[in-house]
Amino acid sequence: MKNALTILALALTLPASAAPAVNSDTEFARTVNAGEAVTVQAAQALPHTSVLRDETTNVNVDLNAKTVKCSAADYSMPMLKVLVPGLADITLLNHRNTREGAPCIAAGQCTESLGPQSILKNGEGTERIPVRVVLKKVTTIEGDVCHVSLVETVTTEVRGLPFFHERYQPVADRTAADCR
Repeated sequence: MKNALTILALALTLPASAAPAVNSDTEFARTVNAGEAVTVQAAQALPHTSVLRDETTNVNVDLNAKTVKCSAADYSMPMLKVLVPGLADITLLNHRNTREGAPCIAAGQCTESLGPQSILKNGEGTERIPVRVVLKKVTTIEGDVCHVSLVETVTTEVRGLPFFHERYQPVADRTAADCR
């Protein structure tokens, strides 16, 4: 019986030292049920993510002093951004930052070496860039409630620099039993 309990403890990802000694089949059954409950509760705390959409689309982007800029809109520091109106056509969530003229993507914090000149040093113009959009459903169980959210991530490269933008949107709360 002790060997079976040790194997069960390992299977439940509990250290064998945490497995209590049992003296009867009834105590063993209670120990198994307690272990299963602990495992289920631990699993519920972790979010579950599933990909709903993963698609790359070519989008035209104007590169000029009005669309390529350092801006702190919706960030705690100035970020190198490129405004891409075409994102609105290929995304579900709103990727427009406050006071910006179009949805945008960001490359990182503006510095002496990373700024509009990083993109515009080769001149202004319009380019067709591949934009990858990944839409994920994220579910998290909290007690008897399942919280459902969407996370949409946009990635691309503009003139050799990687750009990124992500939005998160709570969608609904459901009964935990329906959370799959």
